[in-house]
Amino acid sequence: MTIAIVDSCAKDAASATGEPEMLATSVRVEGCVLKPLEVTARHLDALEGALVQDFDVICTWDGSHGVLPPLRAVFVGDLLMQAQPAFEQRVDFKRMALVAEGRGGYRALYSWGEIFNSPLGRGIVVAYAQDGQPLPGDKGCFVLFSRHDVATGPRYVQGLRRLELVKVW
Repeated sequence: MTIAIVDSCAKDAASATGEPEMLATSVRVEGCVLKPLEVTARHLDALEGALVQDFDVICTWDGSHGVLPPLRAVFVGDLLMQAQPAFEQRVDFKRMALVAEGRGGYRALYSWGEIFNSPLGRGIVVAYAQDGQPLPGDKGCFVLFSRHDVATGPRYVQGLRRLELVKVW
């Protein structure tokens, strides 16, 4: 059995065609939700957000990749609540996880409990602007990260394109 350890500090895999990947200009919020969303930076700017400062991308194997400049971001839980989770039973929240997908098919996983029932929660954000301007092209239009992870790099999703709420069991 082979186990591969991959984190977002690794280089993106080349596309099958060798062409540069088109970066998403919106983020889809879908899966176990009643109202799937497709949000743009303009939509996010209308939400209550935060200015994230001093976020250091720290990878598991090689440490800090540097502190990002201040970013405008929104709490990922606010997006999930707008999409209205589709709970069939009162306890379904215990069975839910969020899969965040970015460029190159890179994915990160968050449990419902982390997002809504832990000190980590309010630090799990979607960033979309830097100094009042769109994010630099190398990051994509959106990035998702957990401000309070010890190693922040493995769940730092650049080029965020999709947030999928899934029922685990």
